[in-house]
Amino acid sequence: MKRFLLVAMVGISATGAVLAPDHLTNFIDSIYPFETSKKQALNLCMLRDPNFNRLNSLSREACYQHELAGPMLAAARATTRVAPNAVDLHHADAWESAPSNDIRVMEASQSGFTANLADGPAR
Repeated sequence: MKRFLLVAMVGISATGAVLAPDHLTNFIDSIYPFETSKKQALNLCMLRDPNFNRLNSLSREACYQHELAGPMLAAARATTRVAPNAVDLHHADAWESAPSNDIRVMEASQSGFTANLADGPAR
């Protein structure tokens, strides 16, 4: 009996997808939107409410109104450097006074590396 129900459900779904492909693609696009802000809004709603149903269009619209109504966060610039401290400044000073025949300076100049204040000498 279960096998018959499974085959019937797959057959009905396939027939519906063949007869009205636009409805299926619109439904999938609404559940998994391409817009980043809508994606993030749905993810936040799912994290806040474990019973959130993204298949329900009313729930999705309420989620968009709640999440997208507030001020948008500015995208933070990814940086790998930290503010220079006394040790970094001391190391940077060591770069300035390094002799030109120092192997560290020669390797850095061959690889196109330019010594930066926050970089300091190689450790």
